Amino acid sequence: MGNETKSPSQNTVVREEVLASLARLGGQLVQDDALIFRGTQFVLPEMMSGRIGDAIIYLKEYQKSQEQRYSFHRTFRYRPWDGAHAFQAALYEVFGTTGIGATTHGFFGAEYPPEMRSIQTSPDTTTQVPWGNVHFPPLEATFTLRGVSDPEFGQLFSLAVEAPRKYQRHIEAFFVVVENKLRTNSIYRGRAITGAEMPAFLDLSNIDPSKVVYSAEVLTQLNANLWSLLEHSEVMRDLGIPMKRAVLVEGPYGTGKTLAGALTARTAVANDWTFILCRPGKDDLLGVLQTAQLYAPAVVWYEDVDAINVDSDQELSNLLDALDGITNKGVDVVAGFTTNHVDHIQRAVLRPGRLDAVIHIGELDADGFRKLIEVSVPDSLLGEVDYTLVSKAFDGFLPAFAKEAIDRALRYSIARNGGKPDVIVTDDLVHAAEGLRPQLDLMSRATEGVKRDALSDAVRGELTTALESMAMVYDGDKDAYTFLNTN
Repeated sequence: MGNETKSPSQNTVVREEVLASLARLGGQLVQDDALIFRGTQFVLPEMMSGRIGDAIIYLKEYQKSQEQRYSFHRTFRYRPWDGAHAFQAALYEVFGTTGIGATTHGFFGAEYPPEMRSIQTSPDTTTQVPWGNVHFPPLEATFTLRGVSDPEFGQLFSLAVEAPRKYQRHIEAFFVVVENKLRTNSIYRGRAITGAEMPAFLDLSNIDPSKVVYSAEVLTQLNANLWSLLEHSEVMRDLGIPMKRAVLVEGPYGTGKTLAGALTARTAVANDWTFILCRPGKDDLLGVLQTAQLYAPAVVWYEDVDAINVDSDQELSNLLDALDGITNKGVDVVAGFTTNHVDHIQRAVLRPGRLDAVIHIGELDADGFRKLIEVSVPDSLLGEVDYTLVSKAFDGFLPAFAKEAIDRALRYSIARNGGKPDVIVTDDLVHAAEGLRPQLDLMSRATEGVKRDALSDAVRGELTTALESMAMVYDGDKDAYTFLNTN
């Protein structure tokens, strides 16, 4: 009973304190010279001496103008769901609410329940945010949350407010709080996301760098041309080294190009860069570059760039022009492209100045095969292995085929030992490679003389997915291509 009588009084006090705080902040942004509220005295202009009636009339007119409803508007250079999430957080900070419809102090009226949308905030978490019209009694206001199209940046978050003019300072102050929330707590900046205008998050948890197998030269090139820019950005800037990079990673199917993108994503996020995956057939690369501009510093990664438009050699060049246009504004954007068919890329694009680096990922050498076996087979199951013989048996195998041969050797040992894993020896690996050799020969013959068309591109894309998925993540839990296409 005591709580029932105390609660309204407490709510009133809290409300007045909150509105006063907003008014103080807004007073630094919006000046109204008509009236000045200061101290404890009423002070009228000297010209109104003896004309109290005129002063009263003026004050009534002023009061009427303050009650008139106005529209206030702010567009934020962030994607719409990011803005809605920041709006929710700003309400919590300023008004002490955990969310629309679940308030601590009863600020929101039950008469107009807002529309709620479920959005992703990480690969495995979602939250509810308001959208559309949100009625807010403390300011006698209606907030309207929506997305608007901008010619330079694409879809942006728009917040419009209809409220009496007397709350202008409060509203301008609230805009500042929303902007600060976006600047410091964006759900997209510094994360790995897809290139959609309403981005989804990429799951990086299954990428294990300790199980990555590349040749020493490939690792050197990836480090120098991609990862070092992300890890040592300040050093690069201090030395005047341009942060803009356009890198093409090329090589046959199954060599680990998609894995290079996954590792780049991990490196980017670890160093507060945004990583944006542009998915062929799903995301528009120019739109992705717009998102990169909003959430820079950023890495844009485009798989199978040769499939952008097989009928236009100019397409990739246009995209590089767009990248140049962004970076010329002082925005740090690194672009990575992959292709299985570097011969389909026009010569003019391949020259330095257009593409800053071309990194070839090819077959593994003998040392690479040894490392792949060592990271793929548990120590307890790896017996005496003649790596010279194994290297000869694996000769010509791309990493995807080598990984499949290793997995087959493990299956051979399980079958041989009645369902229990057995020690892997040289013969297991050699026999597995010999069993896989006909499939490699069949694939090699199947690609000879095949005319490039839309159907063959589609089949080739499916094959790329299947082969690279075997080579990406060597613990078998989740392949890299699945990671790169998480929705």
